[in-house]
Amino acid sequence: MGRRAWALVLVLAVARPAAAQVVPAAPTTPTTPVGTPSSAPTASMILPVAGGKDYFGPPLSQKFDEKTVFPDPPAALKPKPPELLPPPKPIILSDGFELPPPPPLPPPVKRWFGGFEFGLNGSSGNADILNVRLGSNVDRKTESNRFHTDLLYTLSRQEGKTQQDQAILNARDEILFGPSPWSVFSALQVEYDAFRAYNFRAGTYDGLSYRWVKTDKTFFSTRFGAGAVRELSGNATTKDRWVAEAVLGGDLNHKFTDRQAYVSSVDVYPNLSRLGEYRIRARAAYEIVLDPKRGMVLRMGVQDRFDSSPGNAKRNDVNYFTTLLFKF
Repeated sequence: MGRRAWALVLVLAVARPAAAQVVPAAPTTPTTPVGTPSSAPTASMILPVAGGKDYFGPPLSQKFDEKTVFPDPPAALKPKPPELLPPPKPIILSDGFELPPPPPLPPPVKRWFGGFEFGLNGSSGNADILNVRLGSNVDRKTESNRFHTDLLYTLSRQEGKTQQDQAILNARDEILFGPSPWSVFSALQVEYDAFRAYNFRAGTYDGLSYRWVKTDKTFFSTRFGAGAVRELSGNATTKDRWVAEAVLGGDLNHKFTDRQAYVSSVDVYPNLSRLGEYRIRARAAYEIVLDPKRGMVLRMGVQDRFDSSPGNAKRNDVNYFTTLLFKF
C-alpha cells in the first residue's frame, strides 16, 4: 500500500469520532435567500430579557390565573416567621447538679370588681314624666379582706314637680379569718332624701358577720352590730340629732346559670334610744348577662325604704326599676 493509501486511512480514522459528537441542529424556519430583504424579525433579532422571557411576553399557551398574574415573591422578600423565645435554660450548680427550669408565673389574680348602671324613662305631651336612676358598685376581695361599696341616686319628676329626689351610699369593710365563717366588719351609710324629716343621715357601724353558705353558685351571710347616726334636718323646725342604732342585716346571692343570677341585701336599723322606731333598707334584683365580652347586664329589681317616723312623708317608698349595668 502506497503513501497515499495510508494517508486516506488516517484521515478517515480521525474524522469518524468527531462526526459521532456532532449534535444535529434543531429545525429552523426557512430563511430568506441571501441578499433578499426580510420583512419579519428573525429569532436572532428578538431581545431576551431577565429571567429568560421573550421581549414580547409569555406565549399564548401559558395559563391565565392568579399564580401567573401574581407570582410568589422571591424568597428574599417573603416575611420571616416570628422568632420564638428560646426555652429557659436549666440551672447548673458548681458541683454539676442540674436544677429544672422554674415554672412559668401564674396570671395575676383579679382583685377589683364593679360596674355602673343607669336607667331612664319618661314622657312628654299629655303627661310630663321623667325618671332617672344612676348607680355604681365596687368590690375588692382577698384572702383576708372583703370590701364593698355601692351608690344609688333616684330622681322622679312629674308635671314639672319633683316627686322623688334621694341618694344612698353604702360602704362595708370586712376582716376575714381564713376558713372561719366569722368576720369583723365596719360599715358606713350616707343617705339623702329631700322629702323626709331628716334630709341627711350619716352613720357608722361595727359588728360581726357570719357566713352560712359559700359555694360557686350561692352566697349567704348575716351580720349584726351597733353604731351611731347623725341626722341633719336642714330646716329650723326639726333639730339635728345623734341617734344610737343597731344594725341587723344579710346578703343572699345565687347564680342560676352563667348568664342569670339573683342578688339581694337587707339591713334593719332599730333605734336604741327610742324603742319602736326603726328603719329598713332593702333591695333585690335579677340579672341577665346580655354581652359577656363587654360586661353588659340587664338588671330588673325592686328597692324598699321604710322609716317608722318619716315626718310629713309616707313611711314606705318602693321603687321598681330596670337598668343596664356595665361590669368590669
